[in-house]
Amino acid sequence: MAYQPDKLRYFALALDPIHVGTGGYRLGRVDMTIVREPGTNLPKIPGTSISGAARTYAAMQENDKFPRCAGQSGHCGQPDCPICVTFGFAGTQNGSFQGLAQFFDARLLFFPVHSLAGPVWVTCPEALNDLEITTNGPVDEQVRVASGVKQSGRLNLGWLMLEVASNNFAPQVTHVPQEILIRSVLVSNKMFGHIVNDNLEVRTSVSIDPQTGAAANQALFTYEALPRASVLYFEVVVSDSKFYKIGNQTPLQDNGGKQKVIQTIQKGLALFETLGVGGMNTRGMGRLRVLNLSAGGAQ
Repeated sequence: MAYQPDKLRYFALALDPIHVGTGGYRLGRVDMTIVREPGTNLPKIPGTSISGAARTYAAMQENDKFPRCAGQSGHCGQPDCPICVTFGFAGTQNGSFQGLAQFFDARLLFFPVHSLAGPVWVTCPEALNDLEITTNGPVDEQVRVASGVKQSGRLNLGWLMLEVASNNFAPQVTHVPQEILIRSVLVSNKMFGHIVNDNLEVRTSVSIDPQTGAAANQALFTYEALPRASVLYFEVVVSDSKFYKIGNQTPLQDNGGKQKVIQTIQKGLALFETLGVGGMNTRGMGRLRVLNLSAGGAQ
């Protein structure tokens, strides 16, 4: 039988707006935009952002591993180091190692939108199909709503008013809070991108002149973020350490192997709820609660 690495799938709920910027300023609706998928133009959290934050937070919880093995001042590169083995290292006496954990981008699953029926969470067939949940999507001018959404044949999503095709939408997504599922709305793949990008949180801020303590001249800027209560999902693939060598040793051979890698990942993800991910953390952004840590990333 062919070897199959472990694939963990995590669901996450934004406790604050989340800003993972593209870097620098852009001409357009806002000065500082967030990262998006090139094909769909939907916001996402890159796997590198998740991996980098998880590495730092995991290293904080291991004796004598922070800041060195967090990547801030080189790595120890030892085959018994759970941080270096899990996340990889370079430039050590043992050479380089890619790490046993591969982090993939976090993608939108449910997006909160204000409506006259109260807050609802919008999703689309493409997002659900990635989770192997098959559903018949509505046409572009229609929506399907769950039982908790009270409406009278039409539902507004932001500035859009769409016809309700049915009120029997019932997504079965394990680990997502029931309060979100019963107020979910299914729209077409085409409409999903428009609704998301029209309802992102946009804030205006200003740089402070350190000499005067007041607003700097011509330093007003805007930035966007995924709103609070967005639901995302991402995957982590964990390889078996017995197929790898660091120097002449099998990594984590006497320290739990693959299970130690999974524990290290989850130690890092557990602190996303308090320390956050992405930028603007000092401005009240970034906290992300991983919903199924206790289930070990079970799908």
